[in-house]
Amino acid sequence: MPAYDLPPLHLPAQTRRPPDVAVVVRYRKAVTYGMHALLGALEANPPEVAHEVWLGRTAAETAELVRTALDAGATRVLVPWSFYSPDAEAMAAELAEVRAAVDDPRVVHVAGGVHATAEPQQILDAGWDLAAIGEGEATFVSLVAALGRGEPLTGVPGLALRDTDGTALRTGTSVRGPLDDTPSFALGLHRFGPIEITRGCIYSCR
Repeated sequence: MPAYDLPPLHLPAQTRRPPDVAVVVRYRKAVTYGMHALLGALEANPPEVAHEVWLGRTAAETAELVRTALDAGATRVLVPWSFYSPDAEAMAAELAEVRAAVDDPRVVHVAGGVHATAEPQQILDAGWDLAAIGEGEATFVSLVAALGRGEPLTGVPGLALRDTDGTALRTGTSVRGPLDDTPSFALGLHRFGPIEITRGCIYSCR
């Protein structure tokens, strides 16, 4: 499961068929630790669907990677975003840029992190397809699996998605597993951060 910093020109030789899910991360320095934890969870508990991880360091590069993944035959493309509240407006503008460049129903944009947890309705209103609420490791792995299998996303705990009336429909509480179940880095992808020794705020951002 290679990670690409730049758009590949073709599907890697070791991949015998296009991936079920291409994960195109909007990779930002401000939130690399959290992204590394998600990628580490995906690496430690890989779902039984063909998937690859690509990293986009700008909105333009992210859009190009999404387009490349679709052209390479990916069945679905998952674009995870993460940001703090002060960055929400700027990230919404980037999301609009990516959507304007690649408007395809096979692409799913999900926002996670503290802002998405606190304001899932705002996330959906700003244009994301999904908001990830709470700890995201298990949610992220389950989301990749559900997309690859074509299963309803309402069965993935820890998400909010738009209901028929536009309000945020929550899919249940995210799974909060033991910290030792997943690393805080993705060894196979060469994405490293500090080894986290605490879970975070005991008040769960209340």
